[in-house]
Amino acid sequence: MTNSERRIAALQNLLAEEELDGMLLATSASFVYLLDMATLPFQRTSVTKNQRGIPSIEALNAPDAILYVPCDGACRLICVPWREQSLAASPVRPEAEFIDRFADALRRFVRGKRFASGDCCAAWMTNLVKEFLPDADVVPGEALVESLRRRKDEKEIAILSRAAALTDAIMDKVAERLRPGITSPEVEELLVRFGIEAGAQDLAFGPAGMFTQAGTPEAQILGGCPRDARLAPGTSVAFDFGYIFDGYASDFGRSFHCGPAPAHLREGYAALQAAQCRMIDSIVPGVTNIRDIDGMVRAEVTRLGFGEQMTNKDKGVIGHQIGIDVHEMPWMNKFVNFVLEPGMVFCSEPKMWFPGECYMRVEDMVLVTEKGAVSLTHCSRDRFELPVE
Repeated sequence: MTNSERRIAALQNLLAEEELDGMLLATSASFVYLLDMATLPFQRTSVTKNQRGIPSIEALNAPDAILYVPCDGACRLICVPWREQSLAASPVRPEAEFIDRFADALRRFVRGKRFASGDCCAAWMTNLVKEFLPDADVVPGEALVESLRRRKDEKEIAILSRAAALTDAIMDKVAERLRPGITSPEVEELLVRFGIEAGAQDLAFGPAGMFTQAGTPEAQILGGCPRDARLAPGTSVAFDFGYIFDGYASDFGRSFHCGPAPAHLREGYAALQAAQCRMIDSIVPGVTNIRDIDGMVRAEVTRLGFGEQMTNKDKGVIGHQIGIDVHEMPWMNKFVNFVLEPGMVFCSEPKMWFPGECYMRVEDMVLVTEKGAVSLTHCSRDRFELPVE
């Protein structure tokens, strides 16, 4: 059985459990996951999973392809003619049809009264089904596929490991160019250029190289200084960037200080890194709960003397799952009750802020294994102070 066949069969089991007659998915992360075609180009957005329940452009647009998964039996795939060639390798044979004829195409094989829809183009697909099944009940179904996507298989783990390694290498290249005089936009342009050179198909989100110049009025605001400010001694730089490699996302964070840093900043960054490592080493699959991850990091940072500098004290937001989407469910915060399972890959991104001085962050991609957890991110945890020449 192929990956696609296994994934579709698992979804069909879930549809049966939920007493659903079928599910419709537009071109999206869940669509390409089920077809095992993650490299298929589609419109990505880093905010999709941040906006569940909130109307967004992606949720309202018309699709260029629809995958229909019945509760049992063969799947069907219809697409606009210009999309047919890119779907030629699909395990489900594409049927080309003009978008104005999608309802007529679906009418030929969609049967039942209760259906699920993926998030992408949900409103459009609901209206489409009701054109020929006026009494149909179409309910949100993205979470069904997400429950399958959260545990990565060996192929996915290999791709995510490679994506993390390539992102590490790009950070090393950029760090060599962090010298006084460079601006934040120039740093971010390097992140884009080096990503393209490394073979990235897309950005996971817009890259950020956030400058905070100690002693300036802007440094009193969490996150930064004017975009046109140039790197100078006393400036801290916090990175947040990621790419799409082979259809899967990376997400990364490290921080630096231009020139010798005050001792409390060096020690604070070391504490943040040490707490991250301790959390990773402490994970017990099947036991450790997502809601406890933030507390695990925060407790160690506090023990090391920097708990007051940690951000997100109230929400306990520390990260997210990652895969085809850069932000996948379930999120990592103290309100999510979910036990970590082998095969899950998440990003832990604790942050600290020293008002008027420095904003720093660390972010690692973490794989939960059968025995514990390991970081897929291997970029140096010790490098912090940058040369001034």
